[in-house]
Amino acid sequence: MSTYTDAEIGRFLKHRICARCFEDLQKREAPGRTWEAYCANCGDAWGGRTISRWTAERRGQRALAEALEVRVTLVDLFPSPHKGKSREQLMRELGA
Repeated sequence: MSTYTDAEIGRFLKHRICARCFEDLQKREAPGRTWEAYCANCGDAWGGRTISRWTAERRGQRALAEALEVRVTLVDLFPSPHKGKSREQLMRELGA
């Protein structure tokens, strides 16, 4: 795990997040008056890997766009069996 000076750790924590859970990193003291960044959620499974906030935000935006596209496509592939039915017909099918 890398260590950082007082000046570096603030910038690092501001611009980087955990690559596994995408949560903010924490800092703890390391030998030689330096700091280590760590993920409070992932612990040892984290392995010290980070990702820039900018990259994570871009990936999130891309995933959201893909999810919306899939939603539209699924409607075309699997049309609703209830399309065109009145409220009364739907309630009757539900047994109400």
